[in-house]
This record gives sequence, structure tokens and C-alpha cells, in this order.
Amino acid sequence: MNIATLRLIPLLFLAVLIFFGGHYFIYYSVVRFFGVAGHAIRGTLLTIVFLLPISFFVSSALSHLKQNPLLNFFYIISASWLGLATCLFLAVCLIWFLVWLTGTMNVHFNIPMASVLIFFLAVIVFIYGIWNAFHPQVKNIEVKIRNLPLSWQDKTIVQLSDVHLGHVHGVKFLQDVVVKINTQNPDLVLITGDLFDGMDGDLSIFIETLKSIRAKEGVFFVIGNHETFLGVDRAYLVLMESNIKVLDNEFVELDGLQLVGLSYQGSHGAPSVIGKIRDASEIFASLEEKGFNVAKPSILMHHAPTNIIQAKANGINLQLSGHTHLGQTIPFGIITHLIYGKYYYGLHSEGDFSIYTSDGVGTWGPPMRIGNTPEIISIKISKTD
Repeated sequence: MNIATLRLIPLLFLAVLIFFGGHYFIYYSVVRFFGVAGHAIRGTLLTIVFLLPISFFVSSALSHLKQNPLLNFFYIISASWLGLATCLFLAVCLIWFLVWLTGTMNVHFNIPMASVLIFFLAVIVFIYGIWNAFHPQVKNIEVKIRNLPLSWQDKTIVQLSDVHLGHVHGVKFLQDVVVKINTQNPDLVLITGDLFDGMDGDLSIFIETLKSIRAKEGVFFVIGNHETFLGVDRAYLVLMESNIKVLDNEFVELDGLQLVGLSYQGSHGAPSVIGKIRDASEIFASLEEKGFNVAKPSILMHHAPTNIIQAKANGINLQLSGHTHLGQTIPFGIITHLIYGKYYYGLHSEGDFSIYTSDGVGTWGPPMRIGNTPEIISIKISKTD
């Protein structure tokens, strides 16, 4: 067992504790709200509560090992339950709040009837969240770049992040996304990691659709954390066959505009493509040795909204990131905000530096989005006044 795996054990234990604790809280609350007294019924409910959170861990582990229709169905159902459980947990919290509020106000409150109504609304929200997750929208933004060459003035760059192609988001979903990309008539398409979900399966089914992305100056990609779960070599081979150029801690110059790709540097490291984990400052120093010019306009692709200080110090004008999903479902956006600060989502401009963090196109875990909309970013770039 390597050091990276050992470091994951406390996080896995905490996740299991949260999963089981949340499920038990739902069970306890349902028993109290509806006055469930029968030992047999309570025992059955408790058994179900014990098995449901296990199902997601089991289905995830099996999906990493092999792929078949039954396992795919098992994973989708268990992941969907996780989403529904989140909605039920929030519903339970609301009911307990109403119980406390009406108690302090000494007002009569029909708990069972109110619980049924709130649980029904939770299911409706869950259904909406699933629909929302499969209908990404194009978001248009404008970014000014210092010393932008005239040849790039008012050109369009499309950013795609966190598509998570795999068991949940398949070929049909990707085809719909590509249609929306091509409708923007982009000059450049930049994919900022987690194109694949990291599960086992035949990735070649996505090649033809990926090939159909149209961009005058090409399609570029940087590795995200889920490609390291999948195996960087496997993702790399599919991308090569799809005519997508991978920037692995390197840069290219496109008609006077420098495009830098900084690979995800996570605890998993990476086998053959990324190589050893390196500090961002070290990577930029090596790029300068190869001709990168901090005085020229440049765009940085990096999966996570990190290394901001290094990006500014090395003359990056626009950083494009993803990874956070904006929490994917409320209230988890609070967590991503705590981790990444103000850069957890959206466009932020500070002098000659701008960063856009996308909430992504696809989903991980529960196939739903509540409180945010999956997005394809269409960026119009222009020169600063």
C-alpha cells in the first residue's frame, strides 16, 4: 500500500461516517415524525438505511473494475439514491426547524401531514435536479487581455470542463454538448480536465463525437484528477485518436497568443504522461527555458482554481479552471467556497490577470444539479483599452 493510498484512508473513513450518519438521521427523523412503533418495521427501515449508503461504495468499486449493463444500472441507481438522500436530508432539517419554531411559538403543528408535503417537495426538487443536470447551457462572457494580437481580437474561445463521460453521461449527452459548442463557431476549444469520469469501460465510443468538435485553431486538453483515477495513459490514447492536443506542463504559441497547459498535480500523481509531481513555479521556470515569454499574452489551462500567485507572477492573463462543480448541489457550494475562496466559481479580474472557474458540464456521484446550471463557456476575448 503506497503513501497516497494511506492518505486516502482517513478521508474515506470520514466519508463513510458522514454517509451513514446522514442516513441514520433520516431514519430517526422518519420514525419520530410518523410515530413508527413496530419493531419489525423499524428493523426493516434500519436495515435499508444500512444497505443504501453501502450500495454507492460497492457500485463505484465494481464500476472501476469492469463494465456491463447490470453494473452500469446498479451504479446509476445507487448514485441517484445518493442525490435523493441529500434532498431528503435537507427536507428533514427543514421539518425539525419547523418543529422547533412552532414549539417556541406554542403553535399547533401537524407533523405527519407537513412531513408528507415537505418530502413530496423534496422528491420534486430531486427530479428537477436530474433534468437540470442533463441540460447544460451556453454562458457568454467577455475577457480583455493585455497586448492581445490583432489576429485574436474579438475571437471566441469555448471552455469545456468536468464533462465526466462514462456510465452516466454517455455518447448522446456528448453529442448534444458538441452541437452547442459548434454553434458558437469557436476559434479555440479548451477542455480543462475531467473529460472522463474515471470509471472502467470502452472509451473508444466517444472518439468519433470528440472528433466532430470544430475549432479553427484546434482543441486542447489538460489532465484533471479523474483522468488520474482512470489511468492517464488510457485517456491520452483516446484523446490522440480524437485529434485533441494534450498540453502536459507545456505551452504552444498560436499566432502570438501563448497557451499553457498545467496538468493536475494531485495525491495520485500520474504514471507515464504527467510524470513526477512538480511545483507550479518549477514548471513555469522550465517553460521559460523552452521559450515561454512572460511579456507575451497568455492563457493558462489548469483543472483546479489554484496556483493563482504563480500564474500572476508568470504573466498569465487568463486562467481557465473547473473542478469545483460549484458544489453541484446545495448546500455543498459552501464547502467549495471554503476550499477555494472567491475563485470557487465565476469570473474574477485583478489587474492584467483574470480567472474563470466553470461549474462544469457533467456530474460526479449523484446525477443531478440543484442551485446551479451546468455550463459551456463561450469567451469573447478582446484587447484592453
